[in-house]
Amino acid sequence: MPNEVPSEGLTIHTLPLGPWDNFVYLLADEASKTCAVVDPAWHAPSILQEAQRLNLEITHILCTHSHFDHVNRVEKLLETLDIPVHMLRPEIEFSGYRCENLVPSSPGDTLRVGKHVDVTMMHTPGHTPGSCSYRLRDAIVTGDTLFVDGCGRCDFVGGDPEQMHQTLQGLLDKLPGDTVMYPGHDYGPTASAPLAQQRGTNPYLQHKTVADFVAHRMQGKKPNTGLSSPPDWAPADS
Repeated sequence: MPNEVPSEGLTIHTLPLGPWDNFVYLLADEASKTCAVVDPAWHAPSILQEAQRLNLEITHILCTHSHFDHVNRVEKLLETLDIPVHMLRPEIEFSGYRCENLVPSSPGDTLRVGKHVDVTMMHTPGHTPGSCSYRLRDAIVTGDTLFVDGCGRCDFVGGDPEQMHQTLQGLLDKLPGDTVMYPGHDYGPTASAPLAQQRGTNPYLQHKTVADFVAHRMQGKKPNTGLSSPPDWAPADS
């Protein structure tokens, strides 16, 4: 499911995978036919086959955060690929996440994929303390921070609804309205959406006060009680 971003040399390829409706992304530089894979989870062969189908070489792994359903095939990919794995340092320190080739990154760091694609690492806490969104020219990959007509849960260990409210408002304030948002899950009516549209349709972006947002986001949920570890039925690659 390719989504062409109107920027020279960049294509974002969307790969739906797994029982939790995850989106895995290939951020491709068309000039060099290289790409970064964002949040590799659930089935490594499918990710490798998609890159091969598109004639792309995977050169980087980018992790929006450390939750199981976003990183559970990082190590499997590293059995085939000797490439760096990027995660924000605050997320590594919070979670204790470890893998081969792990590169602790800092907010504001920029990574070049191929010849033309620059990816800037934005610290977008709230779902987890070190959640990262990946900013491209006219797009942003938001992981579990912002969904189409939704936002990430804040009842997991490390979740903070007040921080999430600040993060979401910051994205709206800092980024142009025509920035296309690519979320970590297929939870909305479309796979992606411009931020200007989300400003009008996303219920979590309508609250005037922090208190109203927290009441909505945490309705029926208790802090630090959500599931963020591997479920018993987590599938293996076949």
